[in-house]
Amino acid sequence: MLQPRRFLLLILPVALLLGVGFLTVQSPALVLWQPIRPLVMESDDWGLAGFVPVDTVWAGVNREELAPGKFPAVYWESTLEDAAMVAGVCRIMANHIGADGLPAVFQPNYVLSSLSYEQEDGAEVWKRYDLPALPPMYSRPGMWPQVFQGMADGLWYPELHAIWHYDPQQRLDRGLSSELARRLTRQGVSLFPGSEAAREFGLARSLDVLTRDLDTGLVVFERLFGRPPASIIAPDYVWYGALERLWLSRDLACIQAKREQRNPKLPPGKLGRGLKFVDRQLARILNRDRVYLERNCRLEPVQSPDPVGVVTRCVADAVKAWEQGQPAIVEVHRVNLAHTDPEVVRLGQRSLEDFLTRLAAIGPAPTYLSDTEVAQLQTRGVSAVRRGRNLVLRNGTHSRRLVMAPAGVAGETRLFALEAESVHVVPWGPDGNSGGIGTVCQ
Repeated sequence: MLQPRRFLLLILPVALLLGVGFLTVQSPALVLWQPIRPLVMESDDWGLAGFVPVDTVWAGVNREELAPGKFPAVYWESTLEDAAMVAGVCRIMANHIGADGLPAVFQPNYVLSSLSYEQEDGAEVWKRYDLPALPPMYSRPGMWPQVFQGMADGLWYPELHAIWHYDPQQRLDRGLSSELARRLTRQGVSLFPGSEAAREFGLARSLDVLTRDLDTGLVVFERLFGRPPASIIAPDYVWYGALERLWLSRDLACIQAKREQRNPKLPPGKLGRGLKFVDRQLARILNRDRVYLERNCRLEPVQSPDPVGVVTRCVADAVKAWEQGQPAIVEVHRVNLAHTDPEVVRLGQRSLEDFLTRLAAIGPAPTYLSDTEVAQLQTRGVSAVRRGRNLVLRNGTHSRRLVMAPAGVAGETRLFALEAESVHVVPWGPDGNSGGIGTVCQ
């Protein structure tokens, strides 16, 4: 029989190893990422009709009196993108060719619906708009043709962010709650008293309501972009476990930014932070039916007094991710690229161009991927994705593999034999307004 001290000497190293494994666990992958050098560019809030349609709405207004909550200063003039802003990003993507011979791809995460307070038949009423429809004050001539062109060229790959980005009932309740709020609401400002805390996925909204919203949003997304979404990022990083299960039931198996999650069911303070860490690590171990894609590079130059330093740190973070055997997943918020101040837009575009140029100069060229390609390679070792007019097939393993392009991707089920660590591009699809783009992520 083992003596207690000897038993402890035997069990402690095992417990230590298990503890270290729990603390450092990452989502498993069937490919080695270092030689691929994958780079994903995720960007939130595209399609959001807000914060303001034009910067003149703040003239003579004490914005703090609206009491919407706290935001970085640059967000106050955030606006819906226009054709030129989309074209600017697409030009930058086209300038950078990856190791696979394909151009860089940008992943805008879209907000699909908005509320607008308008005159109709002599009365003021709230109206709902689902993309591509937009409130009149957010009219953007030529924007959608530019989006579809970017998609057809394989430069613009939309995914899902939110239906509203806020609790719509709270906007209805508070958007007219004061004289100032009413005036700004009439002018198309999407902020309202307490809006920063009015979470779309907060506990004030029932799961039944969120389910109906999601189902409506999936129809809107597929009708607009020609395929269902495969990846989702919760607005303000607020969500909880039941929502993940809902997303999974709708084939949304790619979940962005799990590390940033703000679970409203956890207590505040140190206890909540500790429980968040435990929950995240357990999710990575147990939830093998979904893929958590962590953002490990922050490209937010317009929020910093040192935008060049932001680019430098983001380049270093991307290289570090590759060295650690992870995809480099860059977060670059829409506010850096769509703004009422042209100087902000120019700074954001210059920084994005500088980041990609400097990163490409370090070692072999990156391989530019979308979330769904990373997720498929991670879980299957192979991927099949429609990118614009091309069907892009990848085998990231060390052996010859058959790659199936399902009907939702290729128009019909097709099998392709790919050599080890290879990429095969098949010209495919019409030049239609959405490119007929499809994808799969399971």
